[in-house]
Formats: sequence, structure tokens, C-alpha cells
Amino acid sequence: MSSAEPLVASEHFAERLVLNQIDRDIFTGLCHAGAPLRAYGGQIAAQSLMAAGATVNEASRSVHSLHGYFLRPGQTKDSITYLVDRVRDGRSFSTRYVRAVQHGETIFMMTASFADLDPGPMHQFMMPPAPDPDQVSDVIFEHHQHGHGHGNDLSGDQIFQLRTVGHDRPTALVDGRYEQVSWVRIPESLPDNWLIQASALTYLSDLTMVSTALGPHGGKHAAQNLMLASIDHAVWFHAPIQTQNWLLFAQDTPVARGGHGLARGLFFDQSGTLIASVVQESLMRNRRSP
Repeated sequence: MSSAEPLVASEHFAERLVLNQIDRDIFTGLCHAGAPLRAYGGQIAAQSLMAAGATVNEASRSVHSLHGYFLRPGQTKDSITYLVDRVRDGRSFSTRYVRAVQHGETIFMMTASFADLDPGPMHQFMMPPAPDPDQVSDVIFEHHQHGHGHGNDLSGDQIFQLRTVGHDRPTALVDGRYEQVSWVRIPESLPDNWLIQASALTYLSDLTMVSTALGPHGGKHAAQNLMLASIDHAVWFHAPIQTQNWLLFAQDTPVARGGHGLARGLFFDQSGTLIASVVQESLMRNRRSP
């Protein structure tokens, strides 16, 4: 968190989480392009989480969930202001509400909950089978003018690596289910800090959810005829995160109807521990006549 240095475009992933603190609960940040001149939604969500976490004073409390709504496309040429409301600080939980504002309008809003980690019952889904990440090729992203949060210019400068199993061929519905499996990581050392690692994972979690929901309908080939955008996004954090290591992101899409598509995802580390769960609803409607 910075309070003095001017904000500049970043070349390293860690810099994409940096905010300037303007006042007690007011921060500003810059976002790179998700589509031409539109800010990448995953970075807005990640910076919102960083702003929320900066106001939680209890060192023992880690973020365990966030719920966000994308309301308007963000612009990449101007800074975004993050306004944090300290909703509650209880004996075990802290709740924060964040508004991301640009040019006087709210472009994103989020609630985030932080909690002490306590012992209790444990269970989890097993990690699905997948080839090792060194057996899967990198996905190269392209610019797509189709919404606020998808398509980006990051893979070329190795801000992150994404390797989707079978990304170069259509994937059919099997027994009514469409599933997509990817390996993802940030090939740069990040601090072993729960908030920074959770924010980095939030950034990664928005990369492929729309494409997963669109998968049964032709993927990127169908995108040119549709209006696509993230609508809402939720993440639950279950275990410590190391985003510089390969993570398996297993996704499926239960339904698309009424111009909306739903996608779900589970992040596993290479030991098989389920570290986070994601759900996103996307706008997927036919383009309307002007």
C-alpha cells in the first residue's frame, strides 16, 4: 500500500495490486486493459479486496469470502477510487463494503468478510485428473471488444501463465455437463501474505469464467454475435494460497438461460488441497440493434 508515490502503469504483477491511500478509508488505483480501453474486471475486484483488507486491523483475520457486482465498464486512462465502509468488526468477523468509483459513478461494488481461523470439521472434493502443467501449452489471449473484464493483453509479458487443457479444440457436453480444466500461476514471487495472495487469486479467478459459460455454444466463435460481460462474481477462500505455484482451476457451467450464463470453479494446489471456490454469472445475450 502506497501513500506517496504516483500511480503508473505496471510491468510486474505485484504492482497491479498497489493502491495509494488518500484518506483513512479511501484509496486509488490504476487498472490495465481487459478489452481495448476497458479495465480488466479481475483487477478491479483484486484492488477492491486490497482496499478492504487494509482497513482490517486484526492481524489474525483472513479474508474468507467476497461477493462483487460489475456495474459499469471501467476506463484504463484514469484512476479508480475505492471507498471502504467498515460495516462491522465483531469478536470473530470483520465485514467491509467497497465501492469502486470512476468519474463520479460506481463501476463495481463488493462485500468482503474476514474471519479468525478456527479448528472444526474438514472435508473437500477430490482434485480432478489432469495432465501435468508442463504437458499443456500456454493460452495466448487476444483483445476482444466484448465487455468489461475479458480478453486482455497480459500473457505476452508473462504477468501470468494460463494453460487450458484442450483449449485449441471444441469441448462437447458430456452427460449434460461441460467442464474446462486449466493450470494457472503468476510466475513471479509474491509475499507470503494472505491478503496479497487472496487478491492475486481473485485477479486470476476472472480470466476464464465467461469463456467456460460460453463453451457449449461455440466459445470464441460465438462471441462476435453476443454481448458478453461479467455481472457478478463470488470467491470463497479455504486454505493458504501460493499463486506463484501452479494451481488447477476446474470449471463447469450448470446453465445458460435468459441471456445469462453461470460458471463455477474450484482452485486446487498441486498437493490436491482445495484452496478456493468461485462462482460467476455472465451476460450472454444476442447483440441488440442500435
